Amino acid sequence: MIWLFLVLLSLAQPADPKLFRLEKLGPDYYRFLNHGFKAGQVTREQAKLKVDILGKVLKKHVTQLRTGSGLEADLVFLVDSSASVGAENFYNEIKFIRKLLADFTVSHNTTRVVVITYSSVNQVIRQVDHMSFPDTNRHKCKLFEEEIPGITYNSGGTYTLGALLEAQKVFEYARPHAKKAVFLITDGYSNGGDPRPAAEKLKEIGVEFYTFGIRNGNVKELYDMASEPRQEHSFIVDSFEEFEALARRALHKDLGSSTYLTQDEKQCSRMCAAGRDCCDDTAVCACGAHSGFYSCICPEGHYGRGLKGDCHKCPAGTYKPRPDPGDRRSCV
Repeated sequence: MIWLFLVLLSLAQPADPKLFRLEKLGPDYYRFLNHGFKAGQVTREQAKLKVDILGKVLKKHVTQLRTGSGLEADLVFLVDSSASVGAENFYNEIKFIRKLLADFTVSHNTTRVVVITYSSVNQVIRQVDHMSFPDTNRHKCKLFEEEIPGITYNSGGTYTLGALLEAQKVFEYARPHAKKAVFLITDGYSNGGDPRPAAEKLKEIGVEFYTFGIRNGNVKELYDMASEPRQEHSFIVDSFEEFEALARRALHKDLGSSTYLTQDEKQCSRMCAAGRDCCDDTAVCACGAHSGFYSCICPEGHYGRGLKGDCHKCPAGTYKPRPDPGDRRSCV
């Protein structure tokens, strides 16, 4: 088989110094990466192994984006909304985005998110835009509860070039020291012009470019658009349902503490049966910029859920230094 010959030939080549130590993932790891040509169909067991391995590769890159020097990241998601994708698969793409963002703190001063959907020439739409219009009220709670649920499917062609040109406009508003990344999610077949030169221009201004596609799509084009090393930045799965599984495997179990942003009291109105005035008199309504949930937060030196009557002073000799959720054990 030509495919097997090429894989064996690739394995025989000297190791790329830019490629992190994927060997520890097992002897078959290399065959599941995108090398710019179509791979053969895998068995059900191999498909699970493939998603596991690709998830670990993606996890490495997510870690680099969310950690290191500085907390700023400007992330742009380009989501294929074409007729060939269809409504059901389109919303699988959106689930992928939500799952991937679970690892990021989203706020005015940390991660800013843009979601651009694209189909035909006149259907390249910024459905979420925290970069061109930065605002302290654009945070993860609003993103998860209002903006992402409000994203709509618009059938048509696959004008990938138009999506990249729109991304170029968005990155004019990127912060100078922020990490910059594009996540292109598609069924892999573009029309309306070659998108690869536009991808190169984005990479030239420091944008890390990731592509996600389906095995039956144009894997060569997705490979060419990805950042170097390309096999680490281009992820090909067998179905749209696997996108969410891929993102889930890239998550970190230890997400650490969240930043809480004070909000209007009405944002916490769904937290009690009364439907209003849910937070204790000493608590404030806040958005967990990492968790993506609104919470009633007790003040420093108090523990509890923050709801009416549920903020309590820490026991004598103990103190809770941060205004965040926690039971008595959070008093130290």
